[in-house]
Amino acid sequence: MEEKIKISLSKELLDLLKKDCEDFKITKPNGNTNFNSFLNLLISNYYEAFTAKEETLHDDIRSAIAVVPSYYREKVFSDVVKLFAKQNYSVSEKHCGTTVSFKPTKISEKAITYINQTILKDESLSSFYRRLFVSYSKSTKNEREKIIHKENYELLQKSMKKGVQVCILLNSKEVLNATSVFSVTPAKDELFNYVLAFREKQNYTLRLASIHSVTLLSAKASIPEENRTLFERQVSCAAQYPMYNTDDEPIKVQLTEKGKKLFNKIYLYRPTPIQIEGDIYTFNCSANQLLYYFERFGDSALILSPKKLGIFMRNYYYFALKKYKSVYKAD
Repeated sequence: MEEKIKISLSKELLDLLKKDCEDFKITKPNGNTNFNSFLNLLISNYYEAFTAKEETLHDDIRSAIAVVPSYYREKVFSDVVKLFAKQNYSVSEKHCGTTVSFKPTKISEKAITYINQTILKDESLSSFYRRLFVSYSKSTKNEREKIIHKENYELLQKSMKKGVQVCILLNSKEVLNATSVFSVTPAKDELFNYVLAFREKQNYTLRLASIHSVTLLSAKASIPEENRTLFERQVSCAAQYPMYNTDDEPIKVQLTEKGKKLFNKIYLYRPTPIQIEGDIYTFNCSANQLLYYFERFGDSALILSPKKLGIFMRNYYYFALKKYKSVYKAD
């Protein structure tokens, strides 16, 4: 499969695909992004789901036009399918100003052979792949990440279903053997997926995209209750922020009126309060999540307890102030 395939895409769609390639860590040995490999993975991992969606749609359309006389039925069916494609997949020429080409590899050989021999009829290769890519782009980012890393995601799910340990090889070449998987959970902002796993008395939080390979083992998975409880709290608060044994008491933050407005406005990484009493907000999240979120509030938020977090934030602002004073002298 040496011949390159050329596809016309909108610039916005091409930018999204390239950003996913970078964010989902599809790289060459030298660390640079490997867009050709990314497109081959996308096709290989998504074509079955995409064609299944199309078949379901076609069945629904045929059912809806069953009342049309048989003489006109195929023409009506074809027109409706084309209209749907234009409106839902943005496949008209005005949306296709950029051409991208990729070289099929062994990764996508099975998929491309099936597409060429079974699916394509009165449609060009470029049109089909364009619709497939547009359909992919309509999924949330965490769902797109699961598509690109389909094999590892499904193996992790299988390990939890069978209750067995796994051996995880990370992109960094680190090996996590005899690992028990608690969950594969998306961040609440729906950006990325996080693998929560236990190994040798320690909880791990891993990006799905940071995993190179997963191997199922025969040993039974086991997560101590204390560690499982921490994972449950982590999932309920923010999967990307590990929860530690030191995160053992509620965190109280006092917000000014401006702080309340900022809290309602700044959604990304926002912790969920378990109680609000006037201007006092109480949280049960990890210290790292809370510090990262509220460091943007300045004097609009004050950590009341635990004391160690209040001191940490005080020092954070103190050294920032000291640096600014060294650059911007008082008049």
